Amino acid sequence: MMISNREKSILKLLSERLHSFLTIHDIAQALGISSRTVHREMKSVEDTLHQYHLSLTRVPKLGLRIEGEPVNIDDFVQSLNEQHTIDLSDEERKVIILYNLIQSKDPVKLYSLANEIGASTHTLNKIIEQLEPDLETVELSLERRRGEGLILNGEEVNKRQLLARIMLEKLDGDSVYSVVEDHFVYHTLNETHLKGIVDIDRLFNVERLLMDELGILPYTLTEASYLTLTIHIVLAIERIKQDGHVEIEDDILNELISTDEFKVSERLTNVLSNIYDVTFNHSEIAFITMHLRGARRRHETTAYENTEIHEQHVTELIEFVQTQGFSFKDEESLFKGLNLHLEPAINRLEANIETYNPLTEMIETYDKELFDAVSSGLKIVFNNYHFPKSEVAYIALHFGGMLKAKQSRSLHVLVVCSSGIGTSRILSNRLKQHFSEITQTTEVSVSSLKSIDFSKYDGMISTVAVDTKYPHITVNPLLPEQDAENVKYFLKLQQSIVQGQRDSQSKAEPLSHKDYDRTVTFIEESLSVIQNMIVEKKKVTQLNRYLAQTLSKHHIIENTHSFIEKLNNRMELQGFALSGYPVAIPHLSDDVIKKPQLIITELAQPLTLRTIEHEEQEVTWLVCMFIPKNSEQGQLMSEVSSLITEHLDDIDQLLNDRVLIENTLKSFFLNKLKQKLTKTE
Repeated sequence: MMISNREKSILKLLSERLHSFLTIHDIAQALGISSRTVHREMKSVEDTLHQYHLSLTRVPKLGLRIEGEPVNIDDFVQSLNEQHTIDLSDEERKVIILYNLIQSKDPVKLYSLANEIGASTHTLNKIIEQLEPDLETVELSLERRRGEGLILNGEEVNKRQLLARIMLEKLDGDSVYSVVEDHFVYHTLNETHLKGIVDIDRLFNVERLLMDELGILPYTLTEASYLTLTIHIVLAIERIKQDGHVEIEDDILNELISTDEFKVSERLTNVLSNIYDVTFNHSEIAFITMHLRGARRRHETTAYENTEIHEQHVTELIEFVQTQGFSFKDEESLFKGLNLHLEPAINRLEANIETYNPLTEMIETYDKELFDAVSSGLKIVFNNYHFPKSEVAYIALHFGGMLKAKQSRSLHVLVVCSSGIGTSRILSNRLKQHFSEITQTTEVSVSSLKSIDFSKYDGMISTVAVDTKYPHITVNPLLPEQDAENVKYFLKLQQSIVQGQRDSQSKAEPLSHKDYDRTVTFIEESLSVIQNMIVEKKKVTQLNRYLAQTLSKHHIIENTHSFIEKLNNRMELQGFALSGYPVAIPHLSDDVIKKPQLIITELAQPLTLRTIEHEEQEVTWLVCMFIPKNSEQGQLMSEVSSLITEHLDDIDQLLNDRVLIENTLKSFFLNKLKQKLTKTE
């Protein structure tokens, strides 16, 4: 059984203190987390111990200790040392990366961030790549400072709102880092209202302290209650520092002093007094007590807190949406997903917090029937709450993901990049991996769009900005998560616009003498690409000069000056390096090139090139593809791009395997030749 890193750390601490007790606070302090976080992990800890016939003994005022037979304890300790842990999810890693960048005023070293998420710098770069589209939605950007590290640029409130959004929507209740969702997220969302009134750093410190000290209460405060109490205490500290005080009537005070909440509040204020050098009188303590007792009453009386009633509401919501004509392929998974999502969603509503959803408009427009059905269902089932459109959209996504597939035709998508042979094939490969309905793609260059018959395609997706009125969407060729979501709804819109269904079976047509020259040229050029592929290890200091010299030497180009000028223009449009990977794909389709040429170069020392996102990055491999304008060899070259996409995580192994690359090209050539000879392409 796999366990989390945090659970393993707790078990390790307990196993090292077998003959003494550890309090929850001791464990929290040792691991640098809150007591409430430790409480969350206790059930998993006990479940793991039971597998070894061990138990966790709790002794009031002493703490916790592992109990069991010595032989079972020995087995457990040995197994724990060998136990593998569950890696953090990408979303959890995003939270950690973003939080570290927000907290640091200076650039953060990549190796430091990689250590924080327990991963290699290569994996870190992939996660950062996934994070960058999210940053753009709130006008943030990452700056890589050579020799210094990574720094997050943008408005502070935007940084915290993005962190809040990821926590709220991506981390569920079982997440290793979901504890952050329960506290930090709420003060970040409300920071705009608090700025200038309270010290934000103090707010966060008090909030963590609350989580430690209130762990002994027999009930759990909601996120809204934590936020309200935190703000009250921070304001009280500010007030006391300015010699201000509050008063409360003696009869109310006497009634509160005997309560458990007053004792907890008194202990809490003693800690606060030591930290902030202030003195809380009985009236101040009584006000904190009133907050806690108010939270307790809401806990005991709010119907929503009742798990059975909540689950019944979720079931009723699903049933209502079904009555509107929708059916779902996995109702159990749909129920679980909604059950996890709706609890924090309603907590947000109670705290009067509306979460930003960048897809709200798209979901409402393209899934209007489902969106309206979910919206109506929420109004009927959860009639005590008003769900804004942003929340409705997130809930509609849960339903949309479980809809039974309708009979839909396969899609033929036009994929565009500057040359038609580089990033367009990488994007095509990613599109087919993500969307089963895309069964055919055609890669073209921007310059060839003028002669394209758009009626043959179901939509256009480009890696560069294009000037056309034909419906299209521009995305990163590696298709990060946000772009994938945008493509999903773009395709849905296109399917609703394009009427009818083309016959998916291509009819064979007889060959004529006109096909002879074209087919012979295709065969000769294909064999030339495969047989004359250049594979070498080289020290390259200037990319343009290296490519011009190599191509001129093999009579691929005649005018080196013109070639360098056009390659420079191409690089200005979009960089060649793939973000987060040690490979660049320089490519050009132009009349300056006389015949197709594929060059694979292992660099003797890293070369710094610009990425697709116009950022500098070191690469150790060059995969260079050059073809004359309108050459049919663009598709053959694109097979190399496709192969690279499939092997990004083991790129060194792939590019050292010349036989595999040649065999891939040979297979594509033969299949393409077969299509030509049967006239089915």
